[in-house]
Amino acid sequence: MEPINLDRSSVVEQVASALREQLFTGRLKPGAALREGTLVESLNVSRSTVREAMQLLIGEKLLVRVPNKGVLVRQLTEDDVEDIFRARRILELSGVRAVVSASRRDLTTLNTRLEEYEAAVRGGGPVEIARTHMRFHVAIVGLLGSPRLTEVAGSLLAELQLAISSVDQTSDDLPEMLQAHRKIGEMIRKAKVDEAVQLLDQHISNAKAFVPASPD
Repeated sequence: MEPINLDRSSVVEQVASALREQLFTGRLKPGAALREGTLVESLNVSRSTVREAMQLLIGEKLLVRVPNKGVLVRQLTEDDVEDIFRARRILELSGVRAVVSASRRDLTTLNTRLEEYEAAVRGGGPVEIARTHMRFHVAIVGLLGSPRLTEVAGSLLAELQLAISSVDQTSDDLPEMLQAHRKIGEMIRKAKVDEAVQLLDQHISNAKAFVPASPD
C-alpha cells in the first residue's frame, strides 16, 4: 500500500477513513488480510491506533476477525447474499406498501436521501456514492415508521456496502441506475404502490445478480 498522508486530528477516525477509501476503491479486495505492521508503516501511526481503526470497521461489517487468520476484508458467502436479499425484499417492499400511511417526516427523509444520492453520483467519490445509495434504500424501509426495522435495514445494507461500491464503480450505466432510483422515488411519492413495488423488486433482483460472493 502506498503511504497515505493524514491529518493528525482524530487519528483513529482518520485511519479508518483512509482504510474505507482503500476498501471502496477496490485497492483492498474482499478476503484480503490486513497486516498491522504494514499499516503502521504506511500510515505512520501507532499499532494501537491501527487496531482501534480496524475495530471500527469490524463494527461496520467491512472487516472481519478470523481465528488464526487475523483481520480480513469482509467477503459474503452465497448463503449470506441469498439471506440478505431475502430480508431486503421483505423490508423494502413492505416500506413501499406503507407509503399510504407514512408520515410527512419519513417521506421528506426519503426525498432527501435521493437528493444526496444524486449529488454523490454527480460529483462524489466511491465511499459517498455507496453510502448515499445505501441510505436511500434504508429510507424506503423508514416509511414503515418503525425505528427497529429501519435499524435492521441499516445493518443489512451495511453488509452490502463493499458490493454496492464495486457494482457502482464497474457499472458503465451509473446514470441509468440513478434514473431507476429516481423513478422508484417518484412512484413512491405519488403513492403508486404497484408500480413502485414492481420497479423496486426488479431493481433488487438485478442488484443481487451483481453481488460477488465466495462459495460457502
